[in-house]
Amino acid sequence: MPIRIVQRLRKNIREDGLIISSSPFLVNKMLSKVDFNRNLRILEIGSGKGVFTREIARRMNRDSCLDVIEIKTDYNHYIHQIIQLNSDKKISLFNGCITELTGERENYDIVLSSLPLKNFVNTADNNAFLNSVIQGFESNLKVGGTYLQYQYFRSNKVDIEKIFGQKMDEISFVLLNILPAFVYSITK
Repeated sequence: MPIRIVQRLRKNIREDGLIISSSPFLVNKMLSKVDFNRNLRILEIGSGKGVFTREIARRMNRDSCLDVIEIKTDYNHYIHQIIQLNSDKKISLFNGCITELTGERENYDIVLSSLPLKNFVNTADNNAFLNSVIQGFESNLKVGGTYLQYQYFRSNKVDIEKIFGQKMDEISFVLLNILPAFVYSITK
């Protein structure tokens, strides 16, 4: 039995980048960086079961728009439930990879990512996939838009800054999460 638990934890971390869903503390820290009083176009990448999606939908106004990208169709029913519960709001779900689905450039005020960027590091190809993912984040932001990302380790900061061509605006730390997390915020 303990072997199965360890195997499942390893699989969750490798595939989803997490052990359990993000805590309310992490969700609130990430979303505290967003001014929901104005009309926003928001892109959420890597929604999983919709912990962030649910709270974004609750906070956003009716004139805002939320596009959710999730590669795993296993999570669709969670997002569809959130969409149904918020039928008065503009929420859309797209299945696929950020590198394939983001055609319109400079379209979003907020890009929020739950992707485990550390899992995309591959020195053999000079981090080609990681760089294309981060480039997708940057190119989908409007000038003045904000990219939010959390990481369990203070990793990929340099990769993000290199593609954005500037230093992080802020790095916060959320202790009350399994695992504790760093929140990156950078404005285009």
